[in-house]
Amino acid sequence: MKARVPSMHSQKRRSTRPSLSACPRRRSSPSRTATAWRNFTNSFSELKTAGPASRHSANHCHQGVQQMKFDVTGVRFRALMGLGNLAMGVSLCSTTYAQDQANTAQSNAHGAASEVGLPQILVRGKSTLDMDIRRSRDDIQPYVVFDAEQIAQSGAQTIESFLQTYLPMNAQQNTTSQLGPQTSPQGRLDLRGLGANQTLILVDGRRLPSISTGDSFQQPNLNGISVSQIERIEILPATASGIYGGGATGGVINIILKRDYSGIEVDASYGNASDGAAGQYRVGLSGGFSLEDGRTRVLFSASHADAGVLQSNRRDFNSQGRQLQMRNAPTDPSILLGGANICSTVDGSTCSTQPLQLKSGAALGSALTSVPAKYTGAASDGGAALAANAGQLQFNQTAQPLWSAPETTTFTFNPRREFTKDVEAYLDYAYDYSRTSLTMPTQSLQYVPASATVNPFEQDVLSYLTVPNGLVQQQVVKNTRVHVGSIVRLPGHWSAVLEYGWLHNTTSSINSTALGAASQAADDTLQGAALRDIVASPLGDPNSLFSFYKQRGELGNTLKTLSLRLSGPLMKLPGGNLTATASLEQRRETSDNSINFSDIGGASTFSWTPEAHRKVDAQYLELRAPVLSPSNNVFLVNALELMASIRHDGYRTDFSGSSIPVDSANGPFLPQSPSVNSFGSTNSTLGFRYAPTRDIALRASHGTGFLPPDLGQIRSAAPGQYSSFLISLLNLRDPARGNSPVPAPLTVLAGGNPSLKPEASRSSSLGLVLTPQFAPGLRISLDHTDIRKTNEIGALPLQYFIDHEASLPGRVVRGPGSGGQPGAITQIDASSLNLASTRLQALDLQAEYAINSETLGRLRFHAAATYTKELSRRVLATEAAVDRAGFSDGPLKWRGNLGIDWSRNDAWSAGWNAQYYDSYRVCQSTQSEADCQMWEMWQGASKVPSQLYHDVYVRHDFGTRGGVLGETEASFGVNNVFNNQGSSIASGVAYIVGPTSYVDPRGRRFTLSLRKHF
Repeated sequence: MKARVPSMHSQKRRSTRPSLSACPRRRSSPSRTATAWRNFTNSFSELKTAGPASRHSANHCHQGVQQMKFDVTGVRFRALMGLGNLAMGVSLCSTTYAQDQANTAQSNAHGAASEVGLPQILVRGKSTLDMDIRRSRDDIQPYVVFDAEQIAQSGAQTIESFLQTYLPMNAQQNTTSQLGPQTSPQGRLDLRGLGANQTLILVDGRRLPSISTGDSFQQPNLNGISVSQIERIEILPATASGIYGGGATGGVINIILKRDYSGIEVDASYGNASDGAAGQYRVGLSGGFSLEDGRTRVLFSASHADAGVLQSNRRDFNSQGRQLQMRNAPTDPSILLGGANICSTVDGSTCSTQPLQLKSGAALGSALTSVPAKYTGAASDGGAALAANAGQLQFNQTAQPLWSAPETTTFTFNPRREFTKDVEAYLDYAYDYSRTSLTMPTQSLQYVPASATVNPFEQDVLSYLTVPNGLVQQQVVKNTRVHVGSIVRLPGHWSAVLEYGWLHNTTSSINSTALGAASQAADDTLQGAALRDIVASPLGDPNSLFSFYKQRGELGNTLKTLSLRLSGPLMKLPGGNLTATASLEQRRETSDNSINFSDIGGASTFSWTPEAHRKVDAQYLELRAPVLSPSNNVFLVNALELMASIRHDGYRTDFSGSSIPVDSANGPFLPQSPSVNSFGSTNSTLGFRYAPTRDIALRASHGTGFLPPDLGQIRSAAPGQYSSFLISLLNLRDPARGNSPVPAPLTVLAGGNPSLKPEASRSSSLGLVLTPQFAPGLRISLDHTDIRKTNEIGALPLQYFIDHEASLPGRVVRGPGSGGQPGAITQIDASSLNLASTRLQALDLQAEYAINSETLGRLRFHAAATYTKELSRRVLATEAAVDRAGFSDGPLKWRGNLGIDWSRNDAWSAGWNAQYYDSYRVCQSTQSEADCQMWEMWQGASKVPSQLYHDVYVRHDFGTRGGVLGETEASFGVNNVFNNQGSSIASGVAYIVGPTSYVDPRGRRFTLSLRKHF
């Protein structure tokens, strides 16, 4: 929330513009007139002697003129001074004051220029706590920037959903809210499609605690941050380890929070689907106040958000997918989902095309049928009602979560005190709580043999038995962040900040999955239930009939940081100051010692995950050099800026394993020998921006990066013993011994490898920025990004190690040889190794055209698009690369949005935005050609068509008028205006990989927001 500062439009409306013609028609006080005249004449005398360079005289002169403008009415000027002297005095005063204002503007410009290249927290007068240098879309590197206004206009309730819609470089296909039963409150972002673990998330330039899964440090939860607390988001969709350290292979997202609250502001929003099927609300409070004449400032904020659950029977997505599947491949059992449906089967796992026939002899003429409402079973009519429904399926009778959003609560508290003009200290505390809880039906594919007494058919049959409200899935994510720091202003316009941070994350979960019938007696009961309406005739105790896998546990992670950051100018260059930013940082990340409980069919087990430790020591230096600027007036060099950064990160990871079986929650916990992985990585970023004229600028940058091995990748599994049967099943043969079978027993080492190196990357960007002077307000940028990764971690089949024994020394161990023949293979080390490579090429376009008109107001046309030329991965140098771009498991070839924003007098604004998602292959890039053909046959097409969605909004600011509506802003938006339902995905595909359409299942939806300042 910003302090209410009048805009240019409102200042024009409220300006009094003092002038002689506007003076009030009343006599001025003689004393006021005399005072004004004395100021004026004294200043005039000073100016005649001191000249126009005197700032003191200029100020007094200006004050005298301003007072005279109001106080001269009714005064006889000729009694005071001749008109000629008055004109000369006013002229001299005006000249001096104009020069003084010009000098002030020039001084302010130099002050603003000196801020370039400095971390925002160290810029004097800034209230932000952003540790990073302020980045812009015109930076040397191709940053994308969103501000608070753009986020508010979108109607998005989470950061994830906003960037899913408006950031074309985000390759994430669905938000976690759209993933139905598998949902969690954690937001996920994936820049360039390299993986969420390769997109670094920062808040105010600082890392967040990772989400621990026991054997992995995953991307932090960014949905715990309220969108109302965000000032701006800066995104660099390119490798950035030379600035930000490890994990920024795909890029970095820096979320900058608001720190300029004044007064109290309350905001609230409510949204829902147009049919009322999925409500969502958010309320927030933020404020700030000062103490000790402004030396102490206190900021705080709180928010709470929650949403309903959209059930599948309120939409046609699933039913359309099942109908599509039934038309193209009716043998897949997924067509039975959605109601009490039945199909004939031969193998007990898939539907057949064999028509059903009652034991009474009546033929149905179809392999499919469904259970009518209130049907009590074949005992009532011998199956006649089932025969009457031949060929008819129920596609939308069961309710399953289709969309949900987490319940979130956030709180921030930020006191800041200035002890002297050069020393201040701050505390930054934040807490967020995110929870998702879903109650889902128990679904089980039920096989009913023809011999069963409850089966009226001659054939074996299958049915998906759906028991309402049988399973509860819940996940809670909590984050606590505390930073304490001090800012010190040093000589030579340098500044330093010393900061300590303590951050903690916990993730707790409760999950249940039905495995099948609990016993033979239970299976007999379920067979009868599958052939009757269990809604009308419910099962007595359904949970006693199923065998479940149940799990509950809590995992946590603590991150401690200590950093020292210095920044300031090194020397004066023609274009401005050469600035340096240096930092020393120490991070200690520790996963919690945790116990996980699981129950499989009534057998309880406990597993233990010991603490894992990761230590990082980093040193960083960034230089920004404005070599030339427009003020230098150099031919064909309007501006030239250079930047360079270098960073070294030293890593050490200690991991003792995860999910280790123990007897009880109390242990015993036997000591575990940790696997240790340590390395050092030095990375850099170089770049320049050259503008020959004001109309065009060229920019280029090159950076290196790395991704450290994850926890599970450095811990090897226990050695396994392969029997002769397993060896023959894998067909393992030894070419060094005449291609004979490998003898048993064979010891196999698999899993992780503590000797792994980090994955390395190189990123190059080349861009063009056009700001033609013949079209003021027009800006177009085009940037090409090329990311190349090497040393990617992967695994190989056992036979590969045997065939390439010479190039992989130590991986194959043999017994003693004889007769000139090598010994038999006794052990194969198939643990992970650095072997794969990836290449991404993408083209990013951003365009904007702003028009200001006194009649129409301000119009802003804008567009952003990304073309992903390739995202190919090669596991082995001898194999062809697999390109994921354009497949369902990779980024789209084209993705973008365009829109128009209109505003007038700061009171009214409105806009329209359209998002485009390119067509893509139904199958996944890693599937075999046969599997791809099968999926395409199910879908009835090789591609899912492109999609286009439209959003609109309107906003009104009631201004500073009195009454209830004073200092109030209201906005209303509609997303997916035309209620585009996207493309249907065959149920066989969706059942395996989940929903793969980019549509938000809520369809057309609205959001009403109110914000009031006190």
